[in-house]
Amino acid sequence: MLLSACQANEEDLVFVGEGEYWSSNVTVYQSNGDETYQIEINYKESNLQDIKNFNYYVKGKNNNVIDFEEDDASLNKQGNYQKKLPISNSPATSEKDELLITVEWNGSSEDFTLTNK
Repeated sequence: MLLSACQANEEDLVFVGEGEYWSSNVTVYQSNGDETYQIEINYKESNLQDIKNFNYYVKGKNNNVIDFEEDDASLNKQGNYQKKLPISNSPATSEKDELLITVEWNGSSEDFTLTNK
């Protein structure tokens, strides 16, 4: 019973994916006719001192309403970034949707797809 209390609610959707340098997950919380988001981005390399700030862009691939970004985000000492987003929409995301994330850092860019797990 204790383990199930730590998991996301049944209505929540968790989209995960990874590229060569970055991995990410986006949790979509759906309750009371509303949808909010939390994002986690992880840098997979060990040379964290090379990353001062990065930008990211998330967009729904299947014409859903998810579309958010942040400039000048920063990693913690473990190479992670996590943020609960103050964006709120009517629930439009389903488990069949896919999200496309673009991460830009130090003149480099990486795109990868997040799918519902």
